[in-house]
Amino acid sequence: LHCGANAMSSRPRASSLSVVFLLVLSLGVLNRHWISPQVFTGLHVPCSHRTYRPGASHARKSVAAAAESCLSQLAKMTTLSIDTGDLSVIQEYAETGLITDATTNPLFVSKAGLSGDPVYVAFVEDALAYARKSASTEDDIVELAMDKLAVNLGVAISKLVPGYISTEVDPRLSFNKEETLRRARRIIALYEEAGI
Repeated sequence: LHCGANAMSSRPRASSLSVVFLLVLSLGVLNRHWISPQVFTGLHVPCSHRTYRPGASHARKSVAAAAESCLSQLAKMTTLSIDTGDLSVIQEYAETGLITDATTNPLFVSKAGLSGDPVYVAFVEDALAYARKSASTEDDIVELAMDKLAVNLGVAISKLVPGYISTEVDPRLSFNKEETLRRARRIIALYEEAGI
């Protein structure tokens, strides 16, 4: 378990060089531009399939194309971690077998919570109910609900990827070491309570 600014689930796996692949490659593909991974990683990765094929279900074809080219080559060199809170995007990339880890942060959690999607609405309602039972002041309820919402999203992500799930604490705490550690430990405890 990691108790720093990120709290991770405790699934065992062979240690390897890990980078956060911030979906920049996929965003470039989805925006009809091929972007060399060298721009983001500093590594020269020869990519042999740099073709753009417009058509129906372009996003799915783009993910498949990326999986067959640069993404698969990058995955041979390192562990790829997807950084988003969108469960459908995570599932699509996880199905390639190349993405093993995931990270999410408070921005992604809040975007998911505000999306109106029934899955995310259920996460929010569960987090609020949990916080109302466990905390007394309004500030404590909001704080606990934020952490529980992040964990709810992390638990759902853990069902899609086989590796680590990194959950970041509130970035407003970045200069408060004690509070960052307290919140990180609470996030870890919430994951343990959820069986992760």
